[in-house]
Amino acid sequence: MNIQEQNKFEFLLTLDNNIICQRFFNVRDYNPQSRRSLDLHYLVKEICEEIGQDLKIKSSNYLVENQNYILNSPNVEEQASNEEQYFLLQIKQNDDVFIERIFLASVFHPKVRYSVDIRPKLRRILADLTETMSRDELETTYLQYEL
Repeated sequence: MNIQEQNKFEFLLTLDNNIICQRFFNVRDYNPQSRRSLDLHYLVKEICEEIGQDLKIKSSNYLVENQNYILNSPNVEEQASNEEQYFLLQIKQNDDVFIERIFLASVFHPKVRYSVDIRPKLRRILADLTETMSRDELETTYLQYEL
């Protein structure tokens, strides 16, 4: 196995096991300690919060744009699904998922939830992941415990 294959990672965002975004990326000067670092944990948390914030804004815009239809619809309550859905963000190396984060999707309007598009931010997200995973100085202790 060559060095490039060893440092090949997968970014995967799914909604109830349906792939929304899947990208492979290489990390030059990969630091294996990054897998267990707080730096990576906080970065993945920020990515999920940013996606959630974008969906919140898009849901709000959708509701404003369609308020007449929604207000005049007789079955608004019946149309809402009671089933909870979740987004899952994973960072993998081969088949090894070493960090993942789940966040609730059913709080967003279904029209927005099923049309997630993170492509405009994907280059920056992958650059941030690459930078964090190749960093020499990482926080790998939490409350005096080694992660």
